[in-house]
Parts: sequence; C-alpha cells; structure tokens
Amino acid sequence: MKIFISAFMIFSFPWIVFAKLQVATSTPDLAAIVKKVGQDHVDVFSIAKGTQDPHQIEAKPSFMIKLRRVDLVVEHGLDLESAWMNPLIQGSRNLKLASQKAVLELAAELVPLEVPKENLTRAQGDVHPGGNPHFQLDPIRIGQASLLIAKRLGEIDPSQKEFYLKNAESFNQHLHEKANLWKERLQKTGITEVVTYHKTFVYFCERFQIQCLVQLEPKPGIPPTANHLLSVIDQMKKRKLHVVLIENIYSDSIKSKLEQAVSAKVAHVPVYVEGEPEITTNEQLIERLVSAIESLK
Repeated sequence: MKIFISAFMIFSFPWIVFAKLQVATSTPDLAAIVKKVGQDHVDVFSIAKGTQDPHQIEAKPSFMIKLRRVDLVVEHGLDLESAWMNPLIQGSRNLKLASQKAVLELAAELVPLEVPKENLTRAQGDVHPGGNPHFQLDPIRIGQASLLIAKRLGEIDPSQKEFYLKNAESFNQHLHEKANLWKERLQKTGITEVVTYHKTFVYFCERFQIQCLVQLEPKPGIPPTANHLLSVIDQMKKRKLHVVLIENIYSDSIKSKLEQAVSAKVAHVPVYVEGEPEITTNEQLIERLVSAIESLK
C-alpha cells in the first residue's frame, strides 16, 4: 500500500519531487541571468525594480516574507546592496540563507574596476571600497556571471548541474558574439567619449572603448550642484563633448540646461533590465544603449 501511495503521489503531484529552486536577486538584470541559466527549473524574483536606484532600496517586511522560502540569493555585491539586503536576509529567518552557498555575490569575482587604492571617507561620496559594482552593462561580464550562477545552482541542485552549465555556456558564447557586433556599431558612430550622471557606465565604456570620465554628480551619490554643473559644461566645451547619458533611475531635469549651454545630445536611458517595459533581457538592455548612442552621433 505504501508503494502504491508513493507512486500515486509522484505521478499525480510531480512538483513534490521536482520542486523548482526558489531564487531571489537584488536587481532585475540578475534575475534575467538566472532565468536564462535555470529556465523552467527555477522561480526567480527581483527585490528592486528596474527603474529604482539599487543604492536606495527600502528593507520592507514584505521582502523578508518573500525571502523566507528562497534557496539562493544573488547580488551584485561590493556593498551595492548591503545596507538593505543584509537586514532583509536576517529578518527573513530563513535558516538556509545562513549558509555561504545560499548567497552569491558576483561583482568581486568579475575583475572589479575602480578599486580604490587609498582609504575612503564619507567625504568622497558613495564610493565602494571593493570597486565599482555596476558590471551589468558589460556583456562579457554578464556571460561570466551566468557561469558563476550555473555553478552555484548546480551545487544546490546537483541533479540539474549539467543543464545549468550548458545553458550558461551557450549564453556566454552568444554574448561574446554580440559584443563584437555591438563594438563595431559603436565604433562607426565616431563617439569616443560620453558624459554620464553616475558611474553606472564604467564597465560598458571600458568594454566598448569609450571614455566616460565626466559625471554630472560632483561625487558618487551626490546630486548635481549648480557649481559642478558649470564645471561640467566648461569641460564639455573644452573637450568638445556633446553626448550625455542619464540613467533613468535619476531625474533628467538638467537635460535642457545642457542642451542650451553646449548643444548637448542627451539620452535618458535604462541601466537595468525592466528599466523600460519592453526590456526583459540583458541583451535587450545593451541593444537599447547601443541604439541610443547611435541615435546621438
């Protein structure tokens, strides 16, 4: 009778045996990578929205409740989310998340850029001591991140280890091919330097050999001041810069000032998956940025 009941349960309720992994990510771009790697074997949700600044997420009790059932949390890391993710994990009372295997921080494993060489103080703004965490706009690092995610999913769910790895390897190869095409298109624009609001584009610019040395923020995390904006305008005139990318997690209220002062061409663009309704994948996000720059040449 017990054998009959067990067989009945397996065939009638297959999710009992083949339950999906439950994954939470800090941002939608990471959720998109998890979906690409895990496909039908994972359920994934992002805490932050694609239109939100991940530095400024509120640690809501509702997020703690959602984290109670997850098997894995995936973050950018390098202290991008620590102010709110750590309290959420602790407040979830999910004993699985006490294991190092259940929390994956990616950026530190992807050769971080802008790692400070000196001791930091708050006077320098929101500078991350481990380096810049915004790797999500670099297709090569996205591919590398998919391999790290596949490895961790395989450790938690060994029965699907090869499935996850195969998906990640395919995704990684595809992004390498796309990166070459995107680079060719950007080179044809003749644009070699852009002004940005925050240092969100550092990895994108490095990958595609575009300089992004001038930011509208006087210091990371500090909104533009009148004096700093005058300084930026002066630099743009001297260096003959005319392309400005403003992340749509920030206001573009200074767009008209830049257009009037230096005839700047300004694009208000998403920097996370779901930053615009039609952007649901990492590839679509980078395509959106490449197309935006092409339109500003």
